[in-house]
Amino acid sequence: MGYRLLILGLLAATLLYLALARQIPLDAWSAGELINSRTLPTGYGCLLALTLTGMLVITPPGARDPTHGWQALALTALLAVFVGVVPTLGLWIATAGLLLAAMLILGERRMLPLLLLALGIPAGGWLLVEHWLGIYVPGMGA
Repeated sequence: MGYRLLILGLLAATLLYLALARQIPLDAWSAGELINSRTLPTGYGCLLALTLTGMLVITPPGARDPTHGWQALALTALLAVFVGVVPTLGLWIATAGLLLAAMLILGERRMLPLLLLALGIPAGGWLLVEHWLGIYVPGMGA
């Protein structure tokens, strides 16, 4: 029962995130474009909502192990901190911190995977979104 309550709580938080993502202001010239500053957050939110819905139906092996409860709570708190620091640190730095902290919470201690993922994913996102797609994501304090 605790597993399902956790998933339902995460699903509720995801739906709130999606509602907030849909409120991201768009400038006049990007409002009509297929890919804009709402696209990535909405896509991620939808994928997370679908994953959590699937987890309600199909319980993954080991999901009922109570030793992972603290990790789930820590990751949920980490997401709340991430949302709070994005306006100050900027999306790409906050994402690097989120990934690094999440991997540490989940038990990864090898330096190479920690650095490659925590730096590579935000760098790839920056290249894709800001460089190739030309969508400006405000930086620190913006």
